Amino acid sequence: MSRARLLSLVDVARQRGLEIGPLNRPIVTRAMGPVEYIDRAPRSELAAWYGAADVDPDEIVEVDHVWGDQSLFDCVGGQRAYDYLIASHVIEHVPDVFGWLGEIATVLVDGGLGLFIVPDKRHTFDVLRPTSASGEFVDAHLRRLRRPDLRQIFNHVYEMRLLDGPQSLDEAARTERAQGALAVCRQALETQAYIDVHCWVFTPRSALEALDLASRLGLLPYEIAALELAPGEFLLALRRLPEAMPADAQRTAFLASVQRLDLPQEAPGAGSDDAAVLLAKAEVATARAAAIENSTTWKLTAPLRAAVDRVRRRA
Repeated sequence: MSRARLLSLVDVARQRGLEIGPLNRPIVTRAMGPVEYIDRAPRSELAAWYGAADVDPDEIVEVDHVWGDQSLFDCVGGQRAYDYLIASHVIEHVPDVFGWLGEIATVLVDGGLGLFIVPDKRHTFDVLRPTSASGEFVDAHLRRLRRPDLRQIFNHVYEMRLLDGPQSLDEAARTERAQGALAVCRQALETQAYIDVHCWVFTPRSALEALDLASRLGLLPYEIAALELAPGEFLLALRRLPEAMPADAQRTAFLASVQRLDLPQEAPGAGSDDAAVLLAKAEVATARAAAIENSTTWKLTAPLRAAVDRVRRRA
């Protein structure tokens, strides 16, 4: 995803922003505008964790806010004062997506943007994993997960495949992978260590369907500002709906934003619209039909419609 495209959606020089997990490559630098960095640990701990990886510890930026067990609102000092928040390749690591997005809403001003660059599982080591199911999102949210659970850890380790390696494993390799995944889970259980994994697996369509579920449950006050594809990933932009907007109006705004999307098909033989778009169109049509049926004209013409139905049955 082009950084220029993401940055075109906000005015980083004037607006106040947050960036989650910038590590050593922030999308918005401090020289570009008023931005604050969030991560799950202070810079010193991040440097120790990533010292063995392909990251220069000296290049890791200073962390302004450590987001741990407390809410994001408390983490940033109880301020709902940010115009945008950016997170690149972070959302798939979050144990409770619905809760995480909900906490982000608590620090964005009305109309503020949450900008997320999300890996498309079809082009990552998650290629063979099924997209995350609706019940998984609800389960993680009701349990208020703050760290990956054993199911998320096992699925990541056992089902991942390197894109430049074999997609199918022989019997011995599959058994070794399963036993390795179990060992990692035991380690997490015994030591309570935070095991960083891909908790969630998305395509653009599955992400949209997850957001539709959250909207339907009244959990997230967003509409979709953009959903754009790029090689190996996609840009998801969520606009914070007004705090005072009633829940039914928020749902209507979400559905309207989905209808404006123009997503390509994801699989051969699929319909021209994805499931969430079709659902949005159906619900809008149902709402219009209900409005018509409650109108005076509809009630006055009821005898005529009944007569026409009787004629049709006789034909």
